[in-house]
Amino acid sequence: MPPRKRSAGIAVTGIVALAVCAGLFSWWNTDLLGEAEFCEGVVDSAEMDAVLGAGGRLSTVWSKGSEVPEVACGVKRESEFLGEEPMEVTLTTAVHEPDFQFQTHVWKNPSAMSYFSEGGTGAVSDERGWVLLPDACRDKVGSIYPARQRPKSDEVTVVEAVMNQGTTDRAALARMLVRAAQRIADDAGCGTGDSPEAPEIQNPSDLSATDAAAVCQLPGFRIPQDALVRGEAEIGREQTTGSIPGAWSCGLELSGNAGAKIWFSAALGSHVTDETLLNSDGFKDIPGVEGKVDWYRKSVVLKCGTKNVYFSMRWSTEYYDVDPAEGISRAMLQSFVDASGKQYQCPTAKLN
Repeated sequence: MPPRKRSAGIAVTGIVALAVCAGLFSWWNTDLLGEAEFCEGVVDSAEMDAVLGAGGRLSTVWSKGSEVPEVACGVKRESEFLGEEPMEVTLTTAVHEPDFQFQTHVWKNPSAMSYFSEGGTGAVSDERGWVLLPDACRDKVGSIYPARQRPKSDEVTVVEAVMNQGTTDRAALARMLVRAAQRIADDAGCGTGDSPEAPEIQNPSDLSATDAAAVCQLPGFRIPQDALVRGEAEIGREQTTGSIPGAWSCGLELSGNAGAKIWFSAALGSHVTDETLLNSDGFKDIPGVEGKVDWYRKSVVLKCGTKNVYFSMRWSTEYYDVDPAEGISRAMLQSFVDASGKQYQCPTAKLN
């Protein structure tokens, strides 16, 4: 081959090789010609992109729910050569007791969540989040993973997301959850007909020293002395989130060797305090006021004005291991309800 033609051939080969490499790079590291929707169409690529971040390619790991209103799916973002850590999220419809967000260890630390102040009922953290489906969906949408399950009469349905790898932006996760919930509700015929608004979230405070005379910044709220154990569980630091009179939670990190924690929470609204919760076997009437208490779940519901307000307390496993004095649970919950109830304009209630 003459030298000039050989050079031209080499140049063409090089251009083709570069084009192939560029195409592979784009395929591995961008969403070029990628999936436009995820989770049976309830999340679009822009919403998922905001949750899983830039730098890589979005792809479905698994998905269920093509023929039913319920959804369960996993989506990941991976990249080649960019050095980005992989990200993965699971999105599902799920069935829970109405106060699950304050009671279950799955949701770990309610005081570290960012609760919605507008745009829906829900909460998010860097690693997980949930949003409540409309009440009209209760008999139409349940869970599908690992098997299909409709909610019982004392349960509610939510859309929840859990980051299996990496952490995410809270606002982006909240937006994706609200829009997914609206599409799921519309598909099931139980939507409200309103366009989903971008939710406003309230971020938790930084940890700060606890004032023993105003625990959780509630004047008059004191932890009973018998609840503290020298060297093991003493007054330490606290974190609060949400706002009164809306959803609110406070987490106490007790100082000492035990590493114990106690969470106190309150919520105003039918999503927690409706009849499905109050009719459960554990709740008993409180004499002298319109309200109920469940000592097993350490929860109280009081009629405050025209609305019900929910109060709860939860201990970490480490605090149980400290073995606090007998009867301290009742004294602690009473002190919390006395102090926080004033903030919600509730009547005085003797729980014992």
